[in-house]
Amino acid sequence: MGCVWPANCRNSCGSPAQQGRICEKHLERVYGMAGTLACAWPGCTRRAWDRKGLCYFHRKVALGLIDADREPVL
Repeated sequence: MGCVWPANCRNSCGSPAQQGRICEKHLERVYGMAGTLACAWPGCTRRAWDRKGLCYFHRKVALGLIDADREPVL
């Protein structure tokens, strides 16, 4: 499976995924945001309440549990 991190408005990264559906490069970005309330996903304004780098919705996307195109329920 390829990385689901958005490379642009139409395509995802596609690099080999290391953990869940995220490649090593983007996983480092998530880890870099750990400890903050900000979600590392590009353009996301939701809070990462558990301070692990991704909001609840994008954590599910990163794990491959839901599709990134699905609209989150807030």
